[in-house]
Amino acid sequence: MAHTPFGYEIVNGRIEIHAREAEQLRLLIQSYLSGKSLANAAKDSGINRSHGGIVRILTDERYLGNGIFPRLISKEQFEQLKEERIKRAKKLGRLNRIKAEETFKPIFTFTIGNVEARYDNPTKQAEFVYSLIKEEVT
Repeated sequence: MAHTPFGYEIVNGRIEIHAREAEQLRLLIQSYLSGKSLANAAKDSGINRSHGGIVRILTDERYLGNGIFPRLISKEQFEQLKEERIKRAKKLGRLNRIKAEETFKPIFTFTIGNVEARYDNPTKQAEFVYSLIKEEVT
C-alpha cells in the first residue's frame, strides 16, 4: 500500500484506526460543519495539511468503512459534509461555471503518396512508406 489515509495505521499487516488522528478527524468534521473554514477547522483540530489535503480527507469514502478500512464516520456525517461543501461552493459562485471549450487545430497536415513499390523486407517497406509522408504548414 503506497499511502495509509489519515486516521489509519498499519499494525501487524492490518489497517487499524489511529486513535489520535481519528480524534483529530472528528474535530475537523465538527469544526467544519459548525461553520469554520477549512483552514480554521484544520488548525483547531491540529491537522497540518494543505487546503487540498483537507478537502481530500473530507471527501474520502474510505472513512465510511469497507472490507479493508474500519468505519471512522457515519454515512450521515459524510452526506452532511458533502452538502456543506456544495452549499459553500454555491454561495461563492463556484458551481455551474461554464468552461470555454478548448479546440485544437493542428498547424500541420500530413499526406502520403501512392504506395506503389512493394518490398519483401518489412523494414525496407516501412522506410519507403515513411518516405512518402509529406507535411504542410496550415
